[in-house]
Amino acid sequence: MIIDEYDAPLLDVLHEDTVLKEVREVMQEFYQRLKKQEPKIKFCFITGITKFSQLSIFSTINNLKNITMLPQFSAICGITEHEVRTVLAEGIERMAEKYNCSADEMFGRIKARYDGYHFSEESEDIYNPYSLLNAFTDCKLANYWFESGTPTFLVRQMQHFRTDIMALDRMEVPSSAFDQPTENMEDALPLLYQSGYLTIKDYDQEAEAYTLSIPN
Repeated sequence: MIIDEYDAPLLDVLHEDTVLKEVREVMQEFYQRLKKQEPKIKFCFITGITKFSQLSIFSTINNLKNITMLPQFSAICGITEHEVRTVLAEGIERMAEKYNCSADEMFGRIKARYDGYHFSEESEDIYNPYSLLNAFTDCKLANYWFESGTPTFLVRQMQHFRTDIMALDRMEVPSSAFDQPTENMEDALPLLYQSGYLTIKDYDQEAEAYTLSIPN
């Protein structure tokens, strides 16, 4: 079973406490029924942009595993550099011909625009799949993710928290600053990280501090 965008109903009413409680209760009822079907379910994968606490929604499911920042799953939601250079090499060559440059130069331009995502401190470079595949389909470098992927709720939250966009790049913070339940947010940082507008660029093991930056 795959449940995609589990958080969408909650995000629509994030700052409406009464309605948020009602929506949460409806979702809890859904997961209660899912729990009763456990003998028939071999595997369940739940995805979403943001992170709501397990206690608030999944209290009836006691064996969930959050894999969001685990290194072994860091490439599950993107395209790796190895895949770009091998499986998608034909697309690079086709674009290089259009842009009248070498394949290596074209790869560098693609990397600068669509690479740069890291989902753990040990993550390899991950390319934005939506943007990359659209670029190869159209044979054109363009800002596909910004044009079609900027969620309205993110803009609302940035306005709600009066986010200073210019202060977002190269921030050194502990994981608790961005890997936290959405309902506990005191600023837009967790949402910006969880929705891919900021990503992990470096990790100081001794200080247990992450450097967050704009991906590309």
